[in-house]
Amino acid sequence: MQSPSETILLFGLSDAETTLVKRLVSSFEIDIVPLTIGTVRNFIHKFPEKKICLVVFRVDTQPQRQDRVIGLIRDFVGPFTPFLLLIPPQRKGDIRKYLNAGADDFMDLPLNEERFSIGFLILLEMGQAVVQRSAAESLPQTNASRYKRDIVNRLVDFFREGLSYFAPKSLLIKARTDSISDKWLQVRKLGSGGFGDAWLVQEIGTGRLAVAKTPHSAEMNIRVLRSAAILKRLVHHPNIVHLLEIVKDNGKFILIQEYVEGPTLQQLLQQPIAPLDKAAWFLQLVSVISYAHKHKIMHRDIKPENIIINKSGQVKLLDFGIARDLSWQPPDKSSAGTVNFMPPEQFEGRSCLASDVWALGVILYIFATNTVPYFQGNDQYPLDIDTTVESRAPRIINPQLDINLERIIMHCLQKDLEKRYRSATELQEDLQSSLPQFGRGGLFPE
Repeated sequence: MQSPSETILLFGLSDAETTLVKRLVSSFEIDIVPLTIGTVRNFIHKFPEKKICLVVFRVDTQPQRQDRVIGLIRDFVGPFTPFLLLIPPQRKGDIRKYLNAGADDFMDLPLNEERFSIGFLILLEMGQAVVQRSAAESLPQTNASRYKRDIVNRLVDFFREGLSYFAPKSLLIKARTDSISDKWLQVRKLGSGGFGDAWLVQEIGTGRLAVAKTPHSAEMNIRVLRSAAILKRLVHHPNIVHLLEIVKDNGKFILIQEYVEGPTLQQLLQQPIAPLDKAAWFLQLVSVISYAHKHKIMHRDIKPENIIINKSGQVKLLDFGIARDLSWQPPDKSSAGTVNFMPPEQFEGRSCLASDVWALGVILYIFATNTVPYFQGNDQYPLDIDTTVESRAPRIINPQLDINLERIIMHCLQKDLEKRYRSATELQEDLQSSLPQFGRGGLFPE
């Protein structure tokens, strides 16, 4: 198989740091190439087809001319490739010199893996956009290619302008103060939550509609960027709401996401739903959660309000505000979530991939019985919730329900993690093997 053209160059990283980088890009087709200043020139000349999308350079602790080495590497890779430094404590006083030599960003050593992962993924996205723009500029001068070039250029401009949260130059020069109103006009407020406010916005010039998710305060910036990094990892699945860009406004990062027109599943549940629609929607939902779980991402807030069905019947999963990427984030010990869709371990701050399976089981239970397996009215104080309550078998409510479907539902709702599906992938596989007719009617009686 032909090797990928996108390439990350590493200079002087330790084995542990290299392993971390490899883990972060394990789901991408990207080459990782360790080099030295003595081998970089030969590599670039020998492999001109390689598109360098990121440089990560570990500064030496010895008082050598590291700024000159950085400058030479910058000359080799060109002016637009993102350049990330790993700075030991002994060299922090030279940061300004390294930036002037051509670096874009830095992380202190020893690495905080969580912060490094977020910054690394953002810079990688910037570098990939540069590669895409380079490819677009080489296209022939047709209307289609000009349109593609304009789109890619806008993407690159956004990344180079709007992410000073990770750019150390913002510590040395005055940060930009662009307002969201410079690019997007607010149309109407869509709602509010623990994360912040959601607005329907319209892009100036194109009229394109989008959703702007604005955090309550700049202290939540890290949560915004976590969500952005997760959305980027899942971008290739059709049932994910896509991230369009991030806009910085008054110190806060605002997610600009795809606008999906259509009712939420919660709204649709207020009226009868055809059995075929229930099955089709659930298959899409379990597909996207399985995809997330394969990437070690747990959503933690799967509920009908976070699911939109567009006019063609396509499911779109929303709100990754409390999601966790377990490939680089430790499990969150908070009890965040929505009470009637949370398993006992989530109340106790022990969320895992199987916690999402519980929420899927609750939705499947609702489809089968038109009610939740149990009801907790105490949504504001989840630590006071009675986690000993048992779920009723759905055939008690709907005796016509297929017995295999009941077994799958109750397997999702096992309070003992050892007895529950470990991931949505296991649920999906059991559904496909035990109920191959699922999606073709007959399993959800009218």
